[in-house]
Amino acid sequence: MTDLMMTVAMPFRKRGKDCLTTSEFIFALSLDLGWFSPEQAKEVLGKANEKDLISIKDDEISPNFDFKAIEIPLGFRPDLKRERSIFERVIERVMMTGLSRKEAIALVNEKQERMAKLIEIDVSALMVAKDRGADVEDLVDEVYRSLTKSIIGE
Repeated sequence: MTDLMMTVAMPFRKRGKDCLTTSEFIFALSLDLGWFSPEQAKEVLGKANEKDLISIKDDEISPNFDFKAIEIPLGFRPDLKRERSIFERVIERVMMTGLSRKEAIALVNEKQERMAKLIEIDVSALMVAKDRGADVEDLVDEVYRSLTKSIIGE
């Protein structure tokens, strides 16, 4: 039994249902369990689908295994070796300038608001990092690629 299988089983067990909507699944992983951000929970959903652990029809998700039979150790936390998002990595660098995570995210949100939300959150985070003197040069191209993918729909 893999971490991914136990991770997928938990939302169904927590909700006590054999079928969940996409939003219920994501909400359970991110807010109920606190294991992932909503974006990361979507990635887990995608991985589970790729590994054929779930079936998705319309907006309904059902496990392709007996989730009730999965033994999940007390205190289990998934270790899915995921890559942190660009936003998370930029926030970590901003935190290295002496801010707490909460303060860093607040600055990013303020910057985005001042720009009338005309820029993506990752770009706002890069701008805050530059303003604070954090070294994020290695992330600029990655943010650019991410933006162009979302614009041209790759």
